[in-house]
Amino acid sequence: MGATQTCEARPRQIICRQIAADDLASILDLLCEGFTRLPRRHWVAALEVLSTRSTLKGMPRYGYMLESDGRAVGVLLVIASEINGDGKATTRSNGSAWYVKPEFRTYASILLTHWFRAPADTYLNIFPAEHTFGITEARGFARFTNGTSLVFPAMAVRSTRVRILPADRLTEARYPVPDEDHSLLLDHLHTGCIAIWCETENYGCPFIFRRRRIKSYLPGVQLIYCRDMDDLSRLAGPVGRYLLRLGLPMMLVGTNGLIPGVPGVYFRGKYPMYFRGKIKPRIGDLAYTEAALFGF
Repeated sequence: MGATQTCEARPRQIICRQIAADDLASILDLLCEGFTRLPRRHWVAALEVLSTRSTLKGMPRYGYMLESDGRAVGVLLVIASEINGDGKATTRSNGSAWYVKPEFRTYASILLTHWFRAPADTYLNIFPAEHTFGITEARGFARFTNGTSLVFPAMAVRSTRVRILPADRLTEARYPVPDEDHSLLLDHLHTGCIAIWCETENYGCPFIFRRRRIKSYLPGVQLIYCRDMDDLSRLAGPVGRYLLRLGLPMMLVGTNGLIPGVPGVYFRGKYPMYFRGKIKPRIGDLAYTEAALFGF
């Protein structure tokens, strides 16, 4: 999510409203203009994902746009999800792909104002551009991770016997798969994630990863979901070797330090993640966010 410096241009009229299906062609052009490092097909796929998701009451399907004289000049995509856990449901709203044309940047914050009017327990900004850290924090966001770990889980010395099932083979599980884990795994499998169920001698637990190109060319994954970071510490070896067989030796994890028992390097201040709201996100849970659904 990113925007740049403000400009002094003052259009005669500007409107902020929810993005509708009829706006998608112009929104696609705007996203391609604002995020040139990503190919057009990336944004085509992202908008298709949003078009097929169910919407929550009071939440937009796609997000918000700025319009001037009938022309799209700003965009903020929003992914709103109901998160089930610990016997209760909460609402999570992830803002993504914030971009405003340079001559309209004075009005960029209007998009944030409209986003916050849609009620959610937690608002997420997990990929803010570095030059937006100041405005992000000024808008009431706080960090829940301060950096990123680049780890090599297959090299973990600690090991235990683990049976790993892809999400499309959950019927073969020895332990009952809770309904919320079953839905979580299949939802993310269908969006292109690597979703697996791991069984030790004592318990079962889910993991979800998204393929990533590290430094634009090195194959790896980003951790999207684990039930507890201790699960990653305990099972890093067998999970890492499973990923290694897929040609994915490296893993990115948003953290506040090194992961115990997992070889790697911690980059403090690199890609911090922010939240605002009543519920602080748990490290290791990026389910139903842009990281999972869009594959950033």
